[in-house]
Parts: sequence; structure tokens; C-alpha cells
Amino acid sequence: MVDVVIFLETEKIMTDKNTFYNMLKTNAESRPDAVAVVYDTMKVTYAQLFDDVTKKALHFQKFDGKRIAIFGQASYRWIVNMFGTIVAGKDLVLVDFFLPHDSRVDLLKKTDVNYTLTSTNQYILSDENSIIISSAEKDDVEGLIYDENTTEGDIIMFTATAGECDKPVVLSVDNILNTAREISSRVECTEDDIVLAQISLHNEFGFIYSLIWPLCCGAMVCIGRGLRHIDADTYYYNPTILIGTPSMIDYLRAVSGFNRELNTIIIGGASCPFRLFENLCDNDLKVYNIYGMTETSGCVGVNELYDGSYTLFDEGAVTIAEDGEILVNGPCVMKGYYKDDEANNKVLRDGVYHTGDYGRINSAGRLVLLQRNPDIILLPTGEKISRVRTNEQITAINGVAEGFITFYNNRLTAIIVPIDKRATEDIFKRRIDKYNEKKGYRWEIQNIILTKEPLPRKADGSVNEEAVYELIEKYGK
Repeated sequence: MVDVVIFLETEKIMTDKNTFYNMLKTNAESRPDAVAVVYDTMKVTYAQLFDDVTKKALHFQKFDGKRIAIFGQASYRWIVNMFGTIVAGKDLVLVDFFLPHDSRVDLLKKTDVNYTLTSTNQYILSDENSIIISSAEKDDVEGLIYDENTTEGDIIMFTATAGECDKPVVLSVDNILNTAREISSRVECTEDDIVLAQISLHNEFGFIYSLIWPLCCGAMVCIGRGLRHIDADTYYYNPTILIGTPSMIDYLRAVSGFNRELNTIIIGGASCPFRLFENLCDNDLKVYNIYGMTETSGCVGVNELYDGSYTLFDEGAVTIAEDGEILVNGPCVMKGYYKDDEANNKVLRDGVYHTGDYGRINSAGRLVLLQRNPDIILLPTGEKISRVRTNEQITAINGVAEGFITFYNNRLTAIIVPIDKRATEDIFKRRIDKYNEKKGYRWEIQNIILTKEPLPRKADGSVNEEAVYELIEKYGK
């Protein structure tokens, strides 16, 4: 029996030993001189990647703590530290580099982090609950041998839920590698492909689709520098497969267009607008819009037809409840939220994840989305915001009688009903600016609308979002 997991061209080798170590080892043995990762001018082979990861794992195994957080922008060193942590048997906590300090410390405390891993030139303040270690620290592993029977650690990512903005989701290596297998069943990626990793690697879409999946396929992964540099990075790396959010892909299309070698675009983090999808198809590109969430390892279905329906990665994994809610089971479903039995009991029942989204299965066996979870706002950047929690935070601002958050006209917009009807917009702009200082630029409220009218509500007491849009049109500028 082959005890590795790897997808090379159309061949799929699966085993009962689903580990990152085996995936990297098999690539190193079968294609040692092939380039695995490109970062700026650095090119690293699969053999070198495996060697670096193994040394890092041996180094991290000497640490007493169980949980290591990574704080930093994507780089080759980031990838080695990420794999090294998991292969060492430590749990990996992925922290967004752009979070403000206070928010970052809250996440470290929430997940009982023992060590915070960062580079020597990156700004981070110490937290009493974790030890700061440098990613440049030399691996003192002379004479040590890696035990291939080591149980690899879990991956903790943060997502929004109905009542919380940063909910820690625990995914296993098995979750991740099964997702990579499912993606390969629908989207082609070969040893000859070049994949541009341009989006953040701290969430499941960037982590799995632009890093883990292409490495499983033996492709070359090029580490980009983010949205602001996507046109230059696309020109420099010349990818055949591009992973991005709708806003990122649309920006590239408008600014510089696509390189000739590009043949496949995978869009996730948010639904792809029809206008953009149509334009991409007109450019003879294979376009895939992914439907999934962090709790399902980003893997539920893919829309390659843009007919409003999704081909399921695993037809047996999705069922529809009597009320129309989409239920997901199978090997891609998370282990659970970290140390939160109450939340787990709400959404995980007998291993089935209750998504909060609603839909139906059509006659062709494809999933038709009827309504995304109204408590979650999906930004074009791929970030998720808890509407319930954010509404509470807005309403708690001094002078606010009612507050409601929505994404309107490409801007995160707060509709505010002031206590004092004489209050001016300038007053609340200053108060929202203070609110934004604690959030980070990706989650900033970009527009506020003041209304003297109460927020329109449905019969069940919830805010009527469509009627809110009418208020925006009435009072907005």
C-alpha cells in the first residue's frame, strides 16, 4: 500500500495516511528538482521544501507548548514555518497580518496560543499568554530524526458567525487534504501549471486553493504581494491558474488585463457578479466560482456554468432540510469551533454542519442557492462580517438609537438612527472613525447614512434589508 497523498496530473494516490509530511515527501522523491515555490527571485525545489519543512518540524518539536500562531505576510519562510508547525504535531493558528494589535491579542488569548511566530523585522507587541519567537531562528536539529508516525497538528482559522466576528474554526489535515482531492475532481491542475497565490493565506480559500491544492498537484506556487500589486505580479510570474476574490479579478481585468498563458480562474470568498463572469468567459478562460465556508474547508460546490447552480464536489455530502437549509457532512466538515460547545451544538449535529444558507437541489442534481446566511456579510475581499455582532457594536456607539450594517454600492455602510434628531453626520463620522481604528482597514465602515426614521422591520421583528436600501437612496449622498 502506498502511504502518501498526492495528485500528479490525472493520477490520484490516496491512503489511510493523510499527512502533509507524506505529501511533501512524495513530491520530493518523485520530482526533486521541480520548482515548488517561487518567492520574489527565490526558487525552491520540492526536495528543498521537504528538507526545510522537516528540519523546522524537528526544531519545533523541542518546544513544550502545543499551539503556535503565525503572524506575518506570505513568504517562503511563512510556508516553511506553517508546514513545520503542523508536521511537528503542533496546532497552527493563522492570524491575519493586517489586524490591529488589540484584535490580534484577543485571538491569541481565545485560542490559548503558547508561541507567536513572527519575523525579526515585523512589528508585534508581546502578549503575556504567548512567547514571541523569530521565524529566522536557526534550526538546531543535528542528530535528530523525524518520526513519520507523528500525529500532525490541526489548523485553526477565524471566521464570522451570527453572533461573533472572529470564531476559531478547527480543521484537521485530513479535512484539508480531502478538500484538495475534491477540488482536483472538478478543476484540472497539473505539474506544468503555475499558480499565483495572491490572496491572504490566513483564510481557508487562500490557504487551500492557492497553496495546498497546487502543491498536492505538483504545480509551481508563486507568492504574490497582494491586491495592490496583482497586475505587476501577474506579469512577473506569468501564471496559468489565478486564485482570487471577485474584486481582485475585476481589478486586474480593468487595470491591465490577463496574461496570455492564463487559462483558469478560480473565484471564491464571495459570489461572482454575472457581468464579471460573462466577461471572463468571453476571454476564453475557464472560470470556477466556489461555494463553501470555513466550516466546510471551503468545499461544497463549484459554479462553472453561471446558471445559478453549483456542481457539488461530493453529491452525497449535501442534503436539504425540510425548511430548505443546506446541510453538509463528510470529510471536509470541520472538527468544530475551538472550545465552544454551545456554538458546536447549534451548528454540528451528528457530524452534519448546518450552514444557515438555504437552497434546493435541481433536476440535474446541482445546488441552487436561494439565500445566503443573512447574519453573515460576505465582502468582495473574501472577508466575512457578523451582522448581528457588528449591529450591536454600532448601536453601542454614543448617541445611536438603532444601527444596521450592510454592503451597498461596493461599500460597507452603516445606517444610523440617532437618539438626538438634531445630530449631524459629522458627529457620527468622528465616532465611526474611532470605531474603525480598532478594526483594520478591511473591516472599516466606509459610509454612514443618518435617518430620522426608525429602521423598517419585517413581521418577525428583523430588519427589512430591502427597505433599508430605500432609506439609503433617500438619505444617502
